[in-house]
Amino acid sequence: MPRFTFWAHLRSRAAALGVLVPLELLLYLVLSVTATSADLTILVCVLVAGAAVLALVLDFLRVRRFWEGLSDLAESLDNPRLLPSLIKEPGFSEGDVAYAALDSVARSANEEVAEYRRHVDDYRAYVETWVHEAKSPLAAARLTLENLEVEAAADSTRLRALGDELSRVEGYVEQALFYARSETVECDYLVRGHVLQDVVNSAVRANASLLIGAHVMPQFGEGLGLEVFTDDKWLGFMLGQVLQNSARYARLDAEGGSRVTFRARLVDEGLAEERVELTVADNGCGVSAADLPRVFERGFTGENGRNHKRSTGLGLWLVARLAAKMGISVRADSREGEGFSVALSFPANKMHYFD
Repeated sequence: MPRFTFWAHLRSRAAALGVLVPLELLLYLVLSVTATSADLTILVCVLVAGAAVLALVLDFLRVRRFWEGLSDLAESLDNPRLLPSLIKEPGFSEGDVAYAALDSVARSANEEVAEYRRHVDDYRAYVETWVHEAKSPLAAARLTLENLEVEAAADSTRLRALGDELSRVEGYVEQALFYARSETVECDYLVRGHVLQDVVNSAVRANASLLIGAHVMPQFGEGLGLEVFTDDKWLGFMLGQVLQNSARYARLDAEGGSRVTFRARLVDEGLAEERVELTVADNGCGVSAADLPRVFERGFTGENGRNHKRSTGLGLWLVARLAAKMGISVRADSREGEGFSVALSFPANKMHYFD
C-alpha cells in the first residue's frame, strides 16, 4: 500500500493552500494601504504564514498515526476483515468516514463468510449422514453376496466380479466420508503412538480383496517396527488410497509378479528435523516425468488415468490434503514403466502435533 507522507498530506490540502496565498497577498495590501510600516507588515504576514504551516504540521501529526497504522495492518494481516477491530477510531472527519466504511465492509464480509460456513457445515453434515446411510444397504448386499457364493459355487466368477464392484462402491463411499471430514480433522483426530507394522497390516487387510483381484502381493521391508505419533484411522485411510492406486495401475506381466512394498527408516537421527519416513512402492506402470509433479493435484489423472477409465484423480489428492492437516509431509517418486512410490514423513518430536 502507498505510505502516508507529509507531501501526500500537502497534496490533500492543496485547496486550502491555494486559498492561503491570495489571503496573504490581500493582508499585505491592506496593511500597506493603512500606512503600516514595512517591517510590521512583513512580520504580520510571516506570523500568519507560520501559523498556517504550524497548523498544517500539527494536522499531519494528528492524522498520520491512523493512516500509517491502517497501512501497516493492511500489509501484515492475512485476514483484512479484522482491520476495524484492530485500529482505534481516528477522531477526525476523514478518518471517521474511512473507519465507518471499513467497519461496514468488514461486517458485511463477516456475515457472508458466516453464511458460507453454515452452508458448508450443512453440506458436510449431509454428506456424512448420506455416507452412513449408504453403508447399510452396501453391508446388506455384501452379506447377501457371501450367502450366494456359498450356495452357487459354480457361478463364483460372476459373483466375485459383483463383489469387486461392491468393494469399489464401498471405497468411493469411504472416500466421500473422509473428504467431508477433511475440513475438520482436528475434531476427529487422536494422536497416539502406533507401530507402523500394525497400521500397515490393518490397511492391507482392509484392501485385501482389491489387491488379490489385481494380483498384487504386499511385501514388508525393514523398519516397520518403528513407532510414529499419528491417528491410526486417518493414516490407514491414506495408506488405503495409495494401495488402491497401486492396484489400479498394476502390471500383470511384471517380472516377478506385481507387488507393493512397505519399508520405513529413521531420517536425520539426532537432529531437530529427525523423522520417520514410511515408503509405499509398487512396480506398476509408473508415471511420466511430466505428470509426476501433478499427481497430488485434485482431479489429475495423467496419461495413465486416461487409459484407466475408473480413475478419479481424488485418491492421492486426499492423501496430500490430509497429510498437510496432520503435520505429515508427503512426496512421490516414479519412473515410467518401472513403478511408483509415495513417502510419508512423520516428525519424531510428538510435540509437533500439539503446536
